[in-house]
Order: sequence, then structure tokens, then C-alpha cells
Amino acid sequence: MRRCAEMYRMARAILFIVFIILAVIAGFSSVALAEDCTVSETNDSEIVKISEMDSNVEYNVTIDKKADCTRIDITKYDSTTWPVRVFLYVDGERISRVNTGLDPGDSWNTTWEFSEKYDVTRDTHSVEVLTTGPDLEAEIEKDFDLADPDIPAQRITDVDLVEDVNDDGERITMAIVEFENPSPHAHMGEVFAHTKETHGSGDLALVPLEEETATSEIVLEEDPDSTIEGEIRYNSEGVNQDEGVRDQVWFRGEVGGDVTVQRQEFEPAEYPGEDDAYRYDYDGSLLEHIPPSEQLAAGVLIGGVLAIGIGRRFWN
Repeated sequence: MRRCAEMYRMARAILFIVFIILAVIAGFSSVALAEDCTVSETNDSEIVKISEMDSNVEYNVTIDKKADCTRIDITKYDSTTWPVRVFLYVDGERISRVNTGLDPGDSWNTTWEFSEKYDVTRDTHSVEVLTTGPDLEAEIEKDFDLADPDIPAQRITDVDLVEDVNDDGERITMAIVEFENPSPHAHMGEVFAHTKETHGSGDLALVPLEEETATSEIVLEEDPDSTIEGEIRYNSEGVNQDEGVRDQVWFRGEVGGDVTVQRQEFEPAEYPGEDDAYRYDYDGSLLEHIPPSEQLAAGVLIGGVLAIGIGRRFWN
């Protein structure tokens, strides 16, 4: 059994390498639009700024570390037209770009809000504004709880149950796991399902670069005509690790019907083939059925109560 587990890990590692290459290729053309925010005029201790005149063009660039906001003001003073290029990078990833031109006497400004653009795996973050004139950089200290469902990182947002047919023409059940990631930073991971009949079936999970959503498909052992309940785990470091970007939900429903989804506190689970492999064992007294319309919102409130068992990146 342990040999099977080792072969499984090797296969996952090969697939991870392939997906990383595709993720990098997909990110080459990514550009995000400017977002409105307000730079403080009074909180000097959290302000980093630069003013400079270059070729009769005045640049004023400000980064407000507390408000997670940057503002760029540019004015052209002489009689020539001037091309302007401005880039914003957060933790090494370009999140915004502007190409424009200034006619004589023109002024131009923009703001970018970057609170959702951090790489949550870092404690010290870099914010860089690059222009055709001066550049400005700031360091921001911000420590994220990687198990917090509200941080800007990949999270499970929904689970759907569908029927499919395998290569032998047999009816099978699949869990379609939807992910959301507001950040431009990808944390490739894996997602596993544990149900009454499925003891660890998984897929790779990564939201593509500069895309906000993605899905993973997991084959379940349940009959498509049955009611299905269980847990879905996602982790960028492996579902048997209580570290890295991670998330877990409980779900119950029918194929093609309503599926209730509630967030749980993440609990590691050993892989199939390990001597202490995790198996789902649900105590129905812990939870009353909550309508699908309430879904994850309700789960956030009672996630700690629903922690069950202790057994157990697709794009940036």
C-alpha cells in the first residue's frame, strides 16, 4: 500500500510541474484595470511618496501603506506630446498597467487599490510603482492567517454534483468543486473528497493567472441516484499538512439537485494507501440541514463546531 502511495505522489509531482509551466505562459499577457481608492493626506507615518520633474513632466507618486492605495499624478508643461507608461507591481506580480499620452498642458491621474493583491504566504510585502519618470517602492508588513477563508487567496466557493459516464459506459458521480481567487498570485494545490463511499479521490486545483475562478472535477464512488455527503479539502502544501493556503467544506445533496455547502475548520487527512488513511465518518447529530441559499455564509459562523475527524496550486 505504501508503494502505491509513493507512486501516487510521484504522479502528482509530474503534473504539478506541467501545470506550473502552463500557468507562467498564461500570465504573460495579464493586465488589470485601475481601482478607485483614497490616499490619506494626514497619516504621514504610513505614506511613501516621490515628486520629480523629468523632461518638463511633473510626476507625483504616493503609496499609502495603511489604506493599501497608490495614487499617480502627472502633468505636462511644455509644448510637446509625451507618452506615459505606469505599472503597479505587488509582491513581484504586475497587477495593473496604463499606457497613455499627455498633450501640452494636460494633467492625468489614477489610483490603484491593492488590498486583494498580496501574496498571502509572505509576511513582508513589496509594492512598486514604475513610471516613465521616477519609480517608487514601499515595504508593507502584513501577516495572513492562511486558513482564514476571508484572505485574498484561493478558496472553495461551491460544490455541485453531476452525473457522467466512464470509459466502460457506466454511470458515475462527479463532484464539481468551484474555486475563487481575487489575488494575482497562484498557489497550486490539490483538492480531495472524502464521503461515505469515497475514501480520498482528488484532483489538482489552481485558479489560472489573472482569472478569478476555476473548477476541479472529482470522481466519487456514490451511486448517482443517492444522497451524497462528505468533505472537500484543498491545500497548497498537501491535504495531510496543516499549513499553507488551505480550505475545507462539508457538503450534502443529490446529483442535479440542491447541494448544501458549509465551511469547516481545516483538518489534515492522510492520503489513500497510507496505513492511517483518513475516512469520512459523519455524525448526523452535529448538523441540521441548512437551505442551499445560506450555504457558505452559515458555515463561516459554525465552522469550528463542524470540524470532523483528524485522520487528513491550477493558476496565479
